[in-house]
Amino acid sequence: MPRRTGSCRTPQVSSTSFDAAVATFLDYLSAYRGYSPHTVKAYARDVRAYREFLATRYGQIEYPDQVQREMVVQFALSLKGNAPLTIRRKLAALASFYGFLQDMGQATHNPARGVPLPKVAQVVPPCLSERQAKQLLEAAHTPWHRALVALLLFAGLRRSEVTAITLEDFDLEQGHLLVRGKGAKQRAVPLAPVVVAAIQEYLPCRPQTDSAHLFVSRVGGHALPGRVTNRMLRQVLRGADLDRERITPHRLRHTFATHLIRNGVDVRTVQELLGHADLQTTARYLHSDMRAKQAAVGNLAAAFAPTRNVST
Repeated sequence: MPRRTGSCRTPQVSSTSFDAAVATFLDYLSAYRGYSPHTVKAYARDVRAYREFLATRYGQIEYPDQVQREMVVQFALSLKGNAPLTIRRKLAALASFYGFLQDMGQATHNPARGVPLPKVAQVVPPCLSERQAKQLLEAAHTPWHRALVALLLFAGLRRSEVTAITLEDFDLEQGHLLVRGKGAKQRAVPLAPVVVAAIQEYLPCRPQTDSAHLFVSRVGGHALPGRVTNRMLRQVLRGADLDRERITPHRLRHTFATHLIRNGVDVRTVQELLGHADLQTTARYLHSDMRAKQAAVGNLAAAFAPTRNVST
């Protein structure tokens, strides 16, 4: 009779249903990891789209541990037509989902780990020129507009970070701002005098409210959602005759980073100011300015050039 070995055993499939596993995972991201509601919603969309694909392609799959690697590959192939970054994000969400289930003892394997990913072209983030930045500032005629534009342009904040600012986050006397970034991470950002002046001008005009947030609605005094920030920025862009440039809050963040690099700020300092977890994310800005490259090559050529003796 053949001998039984451990490698011949059928893996124990978790009794946790797919929907229950997804719900527990999302609660873990929100309550334990401290992810923002926006990020948790993105994970929820990605995992549920994967769930719907499995049901359509393979029929009802009750437990997540029943999924094999080839099923995840088929899901990746079904995403053809999406941007490479979108596909990578969805597969990363699945790998995180199964990694969590493994940690919880609800999955014996991670079928999304190591799935080949599409290549992503190195895209230089677009930014505003100095002239466009000046136009934008000059078109910010109200204290609220000036405070918003100054924070986006001179502090490099994400839209979600701007809307999350509270009055206690500022130390205007010292010129510092405590920024609450992704994943509940915090960082201190120094404020340029133009930002301090814009905030000081805005505060007396701020609606009276019990809310601790810096930017609040005129009616009710509630914290403003991100879409309102976009709408207010579009008003300023129209006044600056820049509304055809497709400028977003994130593009102003790119402008902040790019001009720091152009002015000789080292990449690690820029990384800290932006709150990037990965230095490679910040390193994109090193490739954004041909003028800096030309200056570097010119300086090298001047340093290596032979000294000519001038005959008398």
